[in-house]
Amino acid sequence: MSKVSVIIPNYQGARWLPLTLDSCLQQEFLHEIIVIDDHSADNSWDILKDYQARYPQVVRIFTNPGKGGNPARSYGYSRSTGSFIQWLDADDQLLPGKFARQLEVFRKFPDTDIVYSDWQLDIYDAAGVKIQKEYKKHREYADFLFELLMDNWSAPNNYLLRREAADRLDRLDAWNPGTPVFQDREYFTLAAIEGMRFRYAEGTLSVYNRWSKNSVSQKAGKEEALSRLLDKFRQRLDASSQYTAGQKKLYSDMIVTAKMMNRLAGGKILLRDRESRPDNVFWPMIKAPTTRIKIYLALTLNKIIR
Repeated sequence: MSKVSVIIPNYQGARWLPLTLDSCLQQEFLHEIIVIDDHSADNSWDILKDYQARYPQVVRIFTNPGKGGNPARSYGYSRSTGSFIQWLDADDQLLPGKFARQLEVFRKFPDTDIVYSDWQLDIYDAAGVKIQKEYKKHREYADFLFELLMDNWSAPNNYLLRREAADRLDRLDAWNPGTPVFQDREYFTLAAIEGMRFRYAEGTLSVYNRWSKNSVSQKAGKEEALSRLLDKFRQRLDASSQYTAGQKKLYSDMIVTAKMMNRLAGGKILLRDRESRPDNVFWPMIKAPTTRIKIYLALTLNKIIR
């Protein structure tokens, strides 16, 4: 029988923990819920102890021996025993039937490493009031790495992984403790670069909650972090032997284009250089006409663009 381990890093998530844990407990094929508390100062631990007392065969709770979300995820994985892995943040939820629907795809296609579905995005303002709900629809994609490089992002709790895939990613240190932001982007993009097989299970099966936090310092830090992450992706692609020269050229152009857009979004100067050339731009990535014009002027006329 398929057994799913749910791994949840928690920091100050007391408000959401009951809803999140209940969303797991309603799933068929649930094997265990592993919660790694990251030294919370709220009443998270009391809530976790209560759930463990009520569901002692299922709920397992630990304190993070390190600090941070990625070390908590890696530690939780080291304690898991399920044949499938569900990553879940403490303030997100699973919808009924998620495991059953996605496990059916694994059964139908035994070469599948990771299954994804449609998902729900709930957006909250700074006061914690829900201000918007969106439904994110997907489909079966022929090239999942292409979709990820196009920033066709999916919430991390949307995915379900075969344990063998999670083992490979664990050996790559894919939940990198040195990555401060875009942690799930790194994890799943590395999975795609490694050639893991993603398949689609139809249906909205998870909820991802987004909070309104947009300080200038956060934006600056994210720009630098994304640039480093994109460089890492290109280095791994360059070193890979499983892609043709044409594929590597396409993916490299997409990464170069993403770096240019990231630089412009951060208010930085964009100049033509050895990397940023017109023949390295993947124009379908650039949706905004003003951004297209800025990049065109910078790369063809060598104008300084701010």
